[in-house]
Amino acid sequence: MQCMMKQVCAQCLQRHVDPKTGKEKFVFSCFNQDQPLDEVDFTNLRARLRQNTVVEKMTNLWLTRLLAKANAVEAEVPLRAS
Repeated sequence: MQCMMKQVCAQCLQRHVDPKTGKEKFVFSCFNQDQPLDEVDFTNLRARLRQNTVVEKMTNLWLTRLLAKANAVEAEVPLRAS
C-alpha cells in the first residue's frame, strides 16, 4: 500500500506477533512495506481489510449520489453565454 499519508489514517495498521516470544507490536504497512511474514497476524489483517472495503464502498456510493445530484442541477440551470 502506498497511500502517501505515511502513518496518519491508520487504515493500514497491522498487528505483528513474534513467533518466538509472543510479543505483540503494530506497524503501518504504508510506511514499512518489507515485513517478516512469520510475524504478520493474517486473521487481523483480513479483518482490517474488510473494514476498509466497507468504508470504500460507502464513500463510492456517496460520491456517486453527489455527482448525480450535481449533474441534475447543472442540467436544470443553463449557463449564461458571455
